[in-house]
Amino acid sequence: MDALTIRALTKATGFSNGAIYRTFGSRGGLIGRMWIRAECRFMALLKSLVAQAQDPFDAVLAAAEASIHYPERYPQSAAVLFTVRREEALTKPISPEASEQLCALDHELAQIISRLTMDLWKRTDAAAVDLVSACILDLPKWIALRSTRYAKPIVREYLRAAVRAVLEVGPPPLTQEWAVKPAGDMYCVLV
Repeated sequence: MDALTIRALTKATGFSNGAIYRTFGSRGGLIGRMWIRAECRFMALLKSLVAQAQDPFDAVLAAAEASIHYPERYPQSAAVLFTVRREEALTKPISPEASEQLCALDHELAQIISRLTMDLWKRTDAAAVDLVSACILDLPKWIALRSTRYAKPIVREYLRAAVRAVLEVGPPPLTQEWAVKPAGDMYCVLV
């Protein structure tokens, strides 16, 4: 992201510096908007795949596979989400509106994860929610996004096998220490 400058953007797009600054406010505002657009696209794809699933188990598999399908549909947005950590992209100040949009996206993802957890195991304690989050966010990052040397069908099967294994084992038995829901919306798209 350090290579992205307003001057380079002006040269690449033909828009004036003033037009870019009026539209985005700053370089940080531009990067924040790029990130929000990429997250919105990812969330739309994830929700679409989950909606097509026949049951909760398949819904988690579908959500995990969103990370495989996303780069094919939105290669530029995928480059933003998958190559730059969110914290790095948003180190510059962003507008209150952009901040609210990011919070809304975080909340939406947390709601999806909680709903899938409830549908699977009829519980939303921290251990169960963390497990579904690992299936949707962590496993795709470690399997699908790091396995570029393998063909997509093989990567998809690796990911599905890993998610199936985690879901089949399931969360630990509910005990008093796990009976507390996670505090707030602690899940972000591809953290």
